[in-house]
Amino acid sequence: MEKNIFDSEMNVEKKKLTKFSMMTYGLGDLASQFVWTFVGTYLTVFYTDIVGLAPVAVSMIMLVARLWDGINDPIMGMVAERTRSKLGRFRPYIAFGSPFLALFSVLTFTGPFGNGPAGVIWAAIIYIIAGMIYTLVNIPYGALAAVMSEDANERNQLNAWRSVGMNVGMIIVNSLSSFIMIAFSDGSKVATGRGYFMTALIYAVVSIPLFFIVFMTSREVVQPMKNDKKVPFRTTIKNVIGNKYLMIVFLIMILQMTAFMGRIAVTTFYVIYCLGAFTLIALLMTIPSIGGAICSLAIVPLVKRFGKRNVLMISLILQGIGLLVVYFSEFDNLSMIIAGHIIFGLFNMGFPISLSLVADSVDYQELKSGVRTDGTAYATYGLATKIGNAIGASIGIMLLHSFGYQANIEQTAATKDGINLVVNLIPAILFFVAAFSCLLWDLSDKDTDDIREKLDRERGRTHN
Repeated sequence: MEKNIFDSEMNVEKKKLTKFSMMTYGLGDLASQFVWTFVGTYLTVFYTDIVGLAPVAVSMIMLVARLWDGINDPIMGMVAERTRSKLGRFRPYIAFGSPFLALFSVLTFTGPFGNGPAGVIWAAIIYIIAGMIYTLVNIPYGALAAVMSEDANERNQLNAWRSVGMNVGMIIVNSLSSFIMIAFSDGSKVATGRGYFMTALIYAVVSIPLFFIVFMTSREVVQPMKNDKKVPFRTTIKNVIGNKYLMIVFLIMILQMTAFMGRIAVTTFYVIYCLGAFTLIALLMTIPSIGGAICSLAIVPLVKRFGKRNVLMISLILQGIGLLVVYFSEFDNLSMIIAGHIIFGLFNMGFPISLSLVADSVDYQELKSGVRTDGTAYATYGLATKIGNAIGASIGIMLLHSFGYQANIEQTAATKDGINLVVNLIPAILFFVAAFSCLLWDLSDKDTDDIREKLDRERGRTHN
């Protein structure tokens, strides 16, 4: 009788995810882009060109925030995976944290104290809090994919839909933001402070119901084998750091995110000062997102045929080639610049594959140690995203400053070349290094399938 009950439980757990639940899961990243892509794309230029903060001050704000994230993100992951509630381990944070994320994303685009010391302190505090709340919401959200299903194909589809949500969000933010900002800028040809604030407010309001849909439609079915025993924090840290495959994918994500998200943080400078048209931001920032959204739908069949690691590696190489095309194009050769962005965008499929590799690394470590670290493992994704933004925003701004950049003036030819190098050449190199790093991953997709089968048997013995 006991065995029959267990079989029934296992049948429930193995119930296939519906297409609806997969699609609504992707709405979480759509919501995230409304608040965080807008921040990542426009906050640095808002600080320098609107508030008037010095590039050195902006750089320090970004670096301090990211140093704190190095502590804050893993802690949030450990807290989330230890949470026990009727709503699950991860879902409650999405429901209760998203309104605060919306609020602080708007507050980042305020400068009530000007560009003096008080203004720097205000910017730093609000940005750091916004980053912490982003962590509070998005680390549990990322961890959901690994606990909504044990099936590798379903996980790939979940992360593919997440990538669709991310890219659709970026399409909307990048295509509409400049026009919305101009519309609220009282006739100015460039965005004013009011334009930035009102655009952030609109996106924040839209994001909240999208997060709530994810909360309402997601279910956590994968539970740790030892869910009745509290795992010490030091054990979690040991398992995360000792998980060689998680460390490999973390390295890949750091390089990948720095190349992609870091580039976003400084691309605005390239468009405004090298290409000379604020509204071109909409075109050039949207092209890669459209390509990414389209290609995300092709990930599952490609991965089935060629394997996750190989598809990831080739996509990173081709993205780097696309950026080289942009880098070597003259600033007035818009057709070549667009062509490079199309190549860059068409192969923008690395993020969902990286997330699937994180899930594989969590399964690997659970089989090896008996400890499941979903939340902490997915904290590496959030941390990689923030590090990428930080390097683009902090080191990128410092490099622009070293090339002679000054806000709101015509830049010299040398400065424009420096901006081009920071925005296009350096990210291209990082994509190539990330592709090479993929060779460190030696788990085949068959190996990860075998690991999940062994975990099923282990969980069966645990339940019995």
